[in-house]
Amino acid sequence: MEYSNVRYSITLNDAQIDYLADESQGISRMKCFATFLRMAVKDPRRESRKNFSVFLYTGQFIASKVELAEAWGCDRKTATRIIREFNQMDILQSKASNRTTVHTLKCLSVWFTGQGTVKNRFFTIDPIVRPIVKPERTAKRALSEDLMGNTPTDKDGSIM
Repeated sequence: MEYSNVRYSITLNDAQIDYLADESQGISRMKCFATFLRMAVKDPRRESRKNFSVFLYTGQFIASKVELAEAWGCDRKTATRIIREFNQMDILQSKASNRTTVHTLKCLSVWFTGQGTVKNRFFTIDPIVRPIVKPERTAKRALSEDLMGNTPTDKDGSIM
């Protein structure tokens, strides 16, 4: 069924809101979240793709990392990282099979539509949020001579 005038009832805690608001990683997490909201099915149905099909319940959707990367305008590694982080924040639950990945929205409780309300059976009222640990990036310095044959030195002129 095609729904009109769709609105969402979403429950997020402070950590989840802070995560979605952080745009320091070069990608809008809110844009990613909006993609998930729009892709989630409101009516249970069988979804068929090339050489496989899967049954989706209300609140679930299927999407490959490649499809999400294209939708977000990023590379596949970034899409993989975003999916992993959304899972750590307990906003999303992703289960991969040999054919596809089924994603489940956990923070969306109900859709309000022009046709009535649709409840999400996977809604989690008290999410278990695991902190996102960002890898430390250190600047790499060449310890050997540079291309000009000069020995690298510090600001004060001492050899490194």
